Amino acid sequence: MKKRTILILVAAVIAQVLTGCGEKKTSWKIEVSRKDIDEKQKVEAPAVDSTNLSYLEEYQISDFYGDSKKYGLYAPKDGSNKDGFFYYWEHGVSFTASVYKCDDPETAAEDLQAYLQEKVDKETDEWESDSNYSDIEVGEIQEKGDDRYLFISATHKDIFDMSYRRKKLMYMSVRDGGACVLWKMEISEMDQDEETTPLIEEVARCYGLNLDEMVMEDGIWADQDGKVMMSSEDLYMPKEGEPVLEKVEGYAYLGMMELSFSMDKENFTCPVLAPMGKNTKAAEDDVTTWFHGVYVRIRGDYYDIAQNYQKMAQERADRDFKYQSDPEEGNRNVRVSELIPMKGQEAGVYYIVEYDKKELNSDEYFKKTDLSFCIQVKEKYYVSGEINLSSNSYDKATNTVIRELETAYGLDLSAWYADE
Repeated sequence: MKKRTILILVAAVIAQVLTGCGEKKTSWKIEVSRKDIDEKQKVEAPAVDSTNLSYLEEYQISDFYGDSKKYGLYAPKDGSNKDGFFYYWEHGVSFTASVYKCDDPETAAEDLQAYLQEKVDKETDEWESDSNYSDIEVGEIQEKGDDRYLFISATHKDIFDMSYRRKKLMYMSVRDGGACVLWKMEISEMDQDEETTPLIEEVARCYGLNLDEMVMEDGIWADQDGKVMMSSEDLYMPKEGEPVLEKVEGYAYLGMMELSFSMDKENFTCPVLAPMGKNTKAAEDDVTTWFHGVYVRIRGDYYDIAQNYQKMAQERADRDFKYQSDPEEGNRNVRVSELIPMKGQEAGVYYIVEYDKKELNSDEYFKKTDLSFCIQVKEKYYVSGEINLSSNSYDKATNTVIRELETAYGLDLSAWYADE
């Protein structure tokens, strides 16, 4: 059998990627009225019933680098507002604001137009200079009295090369005396949650805007049945000298490496799939990961004499069941399955031991599921794997991790998915 023969099923899941359309950059011009701004009364803040707000509140933002005059602004609660700059980041929403005041109110129209033009150019230039951005769209300028606003959007790639959408609203609120409050709200499809849409809807209501295009309920950043949740524990940064797992198309979390076998004199290797994350540790013959309530270990075993892989698996199952049933372990309802054939494997079986495990420093119990498999890939060569699930550590990404392991190794763990 050749070195590169893949005996472990690697059935790629095709990710659906909906791309945007349009030119990367659109030329535009802001038309600002030349009326005498000093004589025209401006609204210092939107006319809003502040008692009926759940996500926004009124702030007074100052012209920090000018005359320190304060201007009213409705923005998300719990934001940081100091030194003339407002900042908020939560629920996948970034909201920033600052004051700009031109020196001569007589030339306010031109100054404000140039200021907004400069800010839009800067935003789009940053995206266009980054190879991770594509499908950049700059919308048409919308008018609301003397205020001006527009939408910018782009497709971005995460660390796993999965595409997601970022959308930005830039709003120039023109005030008296040749001043404006420029606020920007950006939505990241990757980071949004159940609070994102109602927050956007409240911004739309406060400012009298139609923000339907900012809402991304069913976006492009999805993997099969659920949104993938990125976090710091997903950042895969292999240590120097370790074998490196390479990304596999169709998988959000699993990567591939060539696994060698301990005590092997032929330098035989076999490709395996394992999750990539902050806690991934790899050696030539072993790879482990723990994240999103899932522990995975894949290792290569070599024996001088060929073993019966089914007998090996059964012996392990009996040993694991006996260990978890030991009264000193304190587990309840320990059960073990029969040996189950692995789909797509000519010589592979797995078994599952499930039980209720007591929480540390508590009388509560949680569900624990231990799956072990054994695959004979060549005479005397075996790939052994462990997948341990802890229900008390499940999160929004757990089911995606489980499903990818099922696909890669021909397993069925559907009875132990996290509740959705």
